[in-house]
Amino acid sequence: MISGVLAHLATERAFYIMYKLFMTMCVLVSGEIQCTNYDDSNKQVFNELANCEQNAAMRFYGMADVFSRYKQPYETLIVGCEKVDKES
Repeated sequence: MISGVLAHLATERAFYIMYKLFMTMCVLVSGEIQCTNYDDSNKQVFNELANCEQNAAMRFYGMADVFSRYKQPYETLIVGCEKVDKES
């Protein structure tokens, strides 16, 4: 019985939950709100949600600062983290 369990465990894939950054930005274009979803251009993947959220906050405030400096209006700016299943 034990050898059957070990054989079964050896054939299973192990998945780890990891996190990646995303951004959704909505701007007014020709009188119409248009939203675009973006993946992180650096392709960073985080092992812990807290690290991802910290990076997301820095990205959000950085983007908001750029828009403010250049007086670029935006309707919505969302930067956050989403789960990514990573095979080991």
